[in-house]
Amino acid sequence: MGVVILKPITVENQEACLELTVREDQKRFVASNSDSLKKAMEEPSSKPHGIYAGDVMVGFTLFDLEPYPNDGFYWIVRFMIDERFQGKGYGRAALIEIINMLKLKQAPVKIRISHVPDNIVVNKLYKEIGFIETGEIIGGETVLDLIITA
Repeated sequence: MGVVILKPITVENQEACLELTVREDQKRFVASNSDSLKKAMEEPSSKPHGIYAGDVMVGFTLFDLEPYPNDGFYWIVRFMIDERFQGKGYGRAALIEIINMLKLKQAPVKIRISHVPDNIVVNKLYKEIGFIETGEIIGGETVLDLIITA
């Protein structure tokens, strides 16, 4: 599995973030990083991070560092791995790193993530990590939860 670290998106690494992209057939599954950075400015609880393998940004994520005020969950709002780095374990490693960061918060930690319903690859990944489908559809996306009690 790929080893990753998460670094906040700053002026210094924003251009590298904007250059990341998914394969053409995946573009309907994920918002552009440009749109995601705009969303980050609108959501005070969400912070954008680059997913790094060594010194190379291989992906991007936007997630809550504080519970979302409307529901008390920590949302992983955006999550993507650049097409050049897919299939190398970076996505799994990054999700585990996000979960480990959020485990440091006061229990119980409730984490939510969602995806376009026909994105079966990411659904499988999320379930392998421990997320469970809630049966909810929000904004046309399938919602999954992970509850950490200790």
